[in-house]
Amino acid sequence: MVNCEKIKELMKAKGLDTYTLAEAVGISQPMVSYIVRGLKEPSIAVLGRIATTLGVKMAELLDESDSEEEV
Repeated sequence: MVNCEKIKELMKAKGLDTYTLAEAVGISQPMVSYIVRGLKEPSIAVLGRIATTLGVKMAELLDESDSEEEV
């Protein structure tokens, strides 16, 4: 799952709102809002574009608990 809080934190640090991130990533503002609020999961391609826009690796936007659940 995507770490919504991490995305919010990075957006704030870069001074981005949902409109700006949506434009940079190429998706709608409501979709960014859903992702940030944890209501929708982005596709791998969209997650990659979000990571690039935020200047981090895609893995940094994933919950660390996901790998622990597979045990």
